[in-house]
Amino acid sequence: MPSEKTRTAIIVGVLAVVVILVFGGLTLFILKIRAVAAQKQALEELKQDNPVEYYVLHTPAAANDDDLRNEMVGTWYLVGTKSRSTGIFITLISPQNYHKTFTLTNWAIATYDNNSNLLYSAGGRYTLQGDLYTESIEEATGQMTQYLGAHPRFRIRVVGDKYYQMGAGRNPSIEEMWQRADE
Repeated sequence: MPSEKTRTAIIVGVLAVVVILVFGGLTLFILKIRAVAAQKQALEELKQDNPVEYYVLHTPAAANDDDLRNEMVGTWYLVGTKSRSTGIFITLISPQNYHKTFTLTNWAIATYDNNSNLLYSAGGRYTLQGDLYTESIEEATGQMTQYLGAHPRFRIRVVGDKYYQMGAGRNPSIEEMWQRADE
């Protein structure tokens, strides 16, 4: 039979382990809550600083290709883009000189100067697989003629009256936010 001293040592040891486990669990719980709060704050800041990255990378895609395709149909004008030189998302001011139109199978873009002169245009068919949108540049004018035959790929989202487009791949070269034109 263990001595009184041994029993006391066992009880103290068990209590110490329980206290360590409780405080360790509480510490992990607090750290988890802080991490979730920090992540939520970071996402809110991203939503303000770069809505394209936020919506494309951190919101769920459309339920299916047909729903997304139907949401895309219409005319859109460019309201924001990520600067290629600074990497900062820029909200554009009026007048909006960039217009993009989708049908269920085709796309077209037209860009004008401030005097309504056409600077360039492009268009063609597109494919959609999940949120992966691929354009076929089949027609073009102006500076877009250099891209004839190209098939640029983008990750996209439509959220309400906004269309978000981000170049597919590790280092997206294009990040754009489009506003649905009043119909």
